[in-house]
Amino acid sequence: MQKRISNCLLQIIAESAGTRGEGAYLIDVKVKGKGSGRKIEILMDADSGIRIHQCAWFGRRIREMIEGDEELQELIGENFDLMVSSPGLGEPIIIHRQYIRHIGKLLSLRYTDLSGVQTELRGHLREVSLSEESRSWITVEPEKGKKKGSQLVAGSIMLYLDQVISAVPEAEL
Repeated sequence: MQKRISNCLLQIIAESAGTRGEGAYLIDVKVKGKGSGRKIEILMDADSGIRIHQCAWFGRRIREMIEGDEELQELIGENFDLMVSSPGLGEPIIIHRQYIRHIGKLLSLRYTDLSGVQTELRGHLREVSLSEESRSWITVEPEKGKKKGSQLVAGSIMLYLDQVISAVPEAEL
């Protein structure tokens, strides 16, 4: 059912050129509950950040598509809650494309270094390279005066995205 809803949403995104939905991309779809208590949660974003009116627009389109598809309507049921939103601050990055939106922002990262040791790092995301042909990577400038293990970190650190275990955007105070 989640796959079916994802496919519907991907179709809506593909057809959204020149509309309020242009530039948005799908992050995740979750279907929770059963019968009349079913809840569909859709996470979306855009490279410059998704707006609330875009989430509402996608919500209307997906509801129309579900209600117009008898087979899907039968699977989901007539009474369901639909929520379309963007990941909030403090929510981990799920797909690589999300890094683009967070350039210049503070991230809390956990990654596996070259020796295979899990390491934590807080710093500002400076550069992102997403590639289908080679390994995608990011460059992070560690917070000034913070320690990495027992040594001070100087300069930027380049990490391949397959090294990153988790990346969570944080608020700067």
